[in-house]
Amino acid sequence: MDRRSFIALSAPLLAGCGQLPSTETPTSEPTATATPTETETPTETATATETPTETTTPTETATATETPTETETPELSDREQRAARALDRAISELNQAVATYTGSAEGSLLDVSAATNGFSRVAVIGDISDADDHIEAARRDASNRQQSRLTAVEDAREFLSLAAEAQSRVIAAFAETQRARDAVDTEQEGTIESAVRDLREERRRAERPFTTLREETSADTVSVLPRIDVSEYEDKVAQFDAEIGGLGSLADFLDRLREAVVDLNDAERFDRVENERNAREAARTAAEAFETLTTELREFASGLSENGAALEPVATDLADLAAAKAEKARNIEERNS
Repeated sequence: MDRRSFIALSAPLLAGCGQLPSTETPTSEPTATATPTETETPTETATATETPTETTTPTETATATETPTETETPELSDREQRAARALDRAISELNQAVATYTGSAEGSLLDVSAATNGFSRVAVIGDISDADDHIEAARRDASNRQQSRLTAVEDAREFLSLAAEAQSRVIAAFAETQRARDAVDTEQEGTIESAVRDLREERRRAERPFTTLREETSADTVSVLPRIDVSEYEDKVAQFDAEIGGLGSLADFLDRLREAVVDLNDAERFDRVENERNAREAARTAAEAFETLTTELREFASGLSENGAALEPVATDLADLAAAKAEKARNIEERNS
């Protein structure tokens, strides 16, 4: 075999050996498996798992559950709306009755006392009557859930009616104390007696509505009227209690003053006819009674609470009159000693 033939035969073999580097191509496929590095999606799923921590939706749903409480009260039906309007009108009329009672738009019930002049029960009852039609309309249309407000308006109406009745009687009773005081001054036994009798009767007539007022109405319901709050209701009840009780005490004092006046008048008659013994004894009895009454009346006047302050001037006047009559009786006694 010559040299040329050998080279020709060996060339294909060498060519096959020259392709060995191409076997590195499979080894480069592992580097292509960088796709596992792209599986960073687990880290993204970790981020996704953070959303439960961020899901404050439970607290939002808690807020959502508050909505029913805001919409718990359904809208009023047509009938309920009529009842509500009727109650509003009744309250307006009763507020006007309070203004008539007190004598001014801004006045307090406490401004009216036993010593008040110009109080008109008839005028107050007239305003209350204007509210009655509206209350009756509310009774026809009010639903169960409106009953508490209807009851409060009815109680307020009853309170004003009873208060007006009691007030007029208290004022009339007080007027009789003034008539009796004037009669003590002029030593008119008969007038003192009739004035005390009328005083007791007017006081008794005041006591009846006041007792009903105290037992059947309450501050919580009557305060449905903007013009009468809880404290004003309670203070008015306390004022009635103090004045009605105080008028009873004044009636007792006046009865005793009448007896002392009788003795004083007897002493003066005996003195005029120079019956010294009887004049002296009657004068001494009168003087002792008047002196005791002076002390007790002054204690009564000074012990009156703020609620009964309207009675203080007449009680003080009676105490001063008793002191003056005691001095007059002592003079007769000395003159006939």
